[in-house]
Amino acid sequence: MNTMKSPGSALGRSALITAAALALGACRLTGSLDGEAEGEQGGAPPVRGHGGQGGGEDGQGGGGDGGDGGGDASTVACVDECPANGGGITVGCKTRFLFGMNYAWHNFAGDFGGIAAWDKRGVTAEAETHAKHLAGMRANGASVARWWMLPEIRGESVVFDENGDPAGLGETTRSDVQKALELAEQADINLMFCLFSFDNFHPSRVDGDVKTVGISPLVTDAARRAALIENVVRPIAQAVEQSPYRHRMVAWDVINEPELAMTGPSPYGDPDYAPDPDVEPIAHEQMEAFLRDTIQALRADSQALITIGSASMKWSLAWTTTDIDFYTFHMNDRVNRYWPYNQSPADYGITDKPVVMSDFPTAGLSTANVSKLLESWYSQGYAGAISWAYRDAVPNELASMKAFVDAKGCGVRF
Repeated sequence: MNTMKSPGSALGRSALITAAALALGACRLTGSLDGEAEGEQGGAPPVRGHGGQGGGEDGQGGGGDGGDGGGDASTVACVDECPANGGGITVGCKTRFLFGMNYAWHNFAGDFGGIAAWDKRGVTAEAETHAKHLAGMRANGASVARWWMLPEIRGESVVFDENGDPAGLGETTRSDVQKALELAEQADINLMFCLFSFDNFHPSRVDGDVKTVGISPLVTDAARRAALIENVVRPIAQAVEQSPYRHRMVAWDVINEPELAMTGPSPYGDPDYAPDPDVEPIAHEQMEAFLRDTIQALRADSQALITIGSASMKWSLAWTTTDIDFYTFHMNDRVNRYWPYNQSPADYGITDKPVVMSDFPTAGLSTANVSKLLESWYSQGYAGAISWAYRDAVPNELASMKAFVDAKGCGVRF
């Protein structure tokens, strides 16, 4: 749901995602968001059925050890003194309703690596600006900022070889990733990095001496896909894990609204895909292979939780066989006509993993203001809500979101 227009951890992979697990009372030593030595527990969610779903229009649009807690891998007491009512996202011993805001960028596709020809600099060079924005989100109640990394590949973010294959990160990309984590620490806010977007599937083009590389030809070729993951995804994940502030990394959102870059039928009973008209769409099987490979790499190099930013409940079955920790879906007025906001995850047949609404207007919907949206999701068992977007929000919208956090208290604060 991109109203902001583009121009032209470590937290423990197996950190449980259900509040019920905390009642077991003992956890294996792991990191927490605040860097203390806290724990994780094992457990398996129930299996979700793959029933079919009706059609209709769609909406568009924790990794690691978390600080120097000390000790070994022996069990320690794990008590959550303020668990979220009705469940949430669990990191270490803390189960919270994951409340946050989409940042989503300062420079679209330029925050990590920069775009020199357009005088767009990365996080390191514009640290003061990013620090102000992160602090502003935190001051208005956000515990998490969803931050887009490579929604399109252009400028200096990624280096390509003579064959047009990804060969590595640009000169400042790694330092920009680590500076973002440092700034998050300073602002006392946590990050959900969104690696890719359906926008990446626009055809390659040149705008004002800047080449933007479309990734459809990369992800549909096994060797080129491997190069993208090995030389781009893994170094980014490694940069996070090697940061002293890696405990600020809540989760990876592998891709924003992948369904808008897909065509053809769903193998799991969802309606057919309806791609954005400006992309080079790929089949479900091709996107699934790309996401599976990316997730496998993230699991190898990062302990942060993982999700996929689905465009809407229309395709609620799309990623049920991928190795993600929780589901995220987006909401706007068009989606709401067919998949209303005031239904619970169980009403939509989702019972195996937590659900976070990770993109909805800060102004609310035509039928419900933002306060009503948040109250509905909080009371119906959703695990979190992340509004779109901080830089679009006006003061009264920010005040409404802060009022929600203040009213709910520590159960919505990491």
